[in-house]
Amino acid sequence: MPLKSSSPPAKAAGALKAASKSDIYERIYEAVVEHRLLPGTKLSEERVAELFSVSRTQVRGVLQRLAVEQLVTLIPNRGAYVTTPSAEEAHDVLEARRTLEPAIVSRLIERIAAGKAPGAVKRLRTLNRQEQAAHVNGDRRASVRLSGEFHVLLAELSGSSIMTRMMRELTPLTCLAILTFEAPTASACPDDEHIRLIDAIEAGDTPLAMRVMSEHLHHIESSLNLQHEQEAELDLAEVLFG
Repeated sequence: MPLKSSSPPAKAAGALKAASKSDIYERIYEAVVEHRLLPGTKLSEERVAELFSVSRTQVRGVLQRLAVEQLVTLIPNRGAYVTTPSAEEAHDVLEARRTLEPAIVSRLIERIAAGKAPGAVKRLRTLNRQEQAAHVNGDRRASVRLSGEFHVLLAELSGSSIMTRMMRELTPLTCLAILTFEAPTASACPDDEHIRLIDAIEAGDTPLAMRVMSEHLHHIESSLNLQHEQEAELDLAEVLFG
């Protein structure tokens, strides 16, 4: 997928000198999670190195890490591209989440009951209010990012580092599935489902919380049109720094 040629924004040129591999990784990760970086976009080593004022060797290391996490596809003699998942892969991502996330909320309720997760419900409600405010204000970028952060926070509060790592990896893969098979302007998360989930967690109702989570993930998958793929031409500087 071609990229428009343009100079990096002035703020990027100054703020990101001597960027670390972690800086570059996080910027690309966030661009995927915020639905700014679309599947099929070419990540030219030369262009990314220019934007971050680093060597192509540093960029290559980041792209290899992203490839391991399946966010980037490396094609010999062609370069690196943001992964475009197949319909089967999109289904697999949601199926993995349907297995994992009900277990996460069950574990979280157990920890709250045991007094091991003080303030968990308060943190979830605070994040949910931020998500709702972004939605009301029409801030699509913040809304989708906060929605993903909500699910990662559930895993963090469950006390499992393994589940947290898995959710952090599955979140951008879900975003790529949505961007490939659903119009970016559509809402993957119905407005009230996070609230219903928090209410069930606060009430200590494990069967209800697990059911709400399963329904929530089903609604995300049912919003996908697995026969359609998005195509777009992007300006990489605008996507990563805009």
